[in-house]
Amino acid sequence: RSCSVKVEWLSEARNEFREFLQYYRTEVGAPYARKFADRILSSTEQLAQFPEMGVLKYDTLMGKYGFRALFIDKYVCVYKIEGDTVRIYHLADARKNYIYHIFGME
Repeated sequence: RSCSVKVEWLSEARNEFREFLQYYRTEVGAPYARKFADRILSSTEQLAQFPEMGVLKYDTLMGKYGFRALFIDKYVCVYKIEGDTVRIYHLADARKNYIYHIFGME
């Protein structure tokens, strides 16, 4: 389904994005940090036109609560469609057990 909705980054997701960005700036340099930021932002901006592009698995804890997962390289953007708004709740490393982190089960 193609439509146009608003994309909103919640504070936790913004902070996680900034932490990843700072890590890349410090560890591998500004050019890679810019590439990371561009990739994440361009992918999440697509949610405005295609809000259902992320995976929704009803048989999982995330799916039970209506969370979708948009995988971007080695990252996962966790979001919900709420009315005419896509709310991004988390940005996490998809190689780690991000579900435990998101639900405070660490």
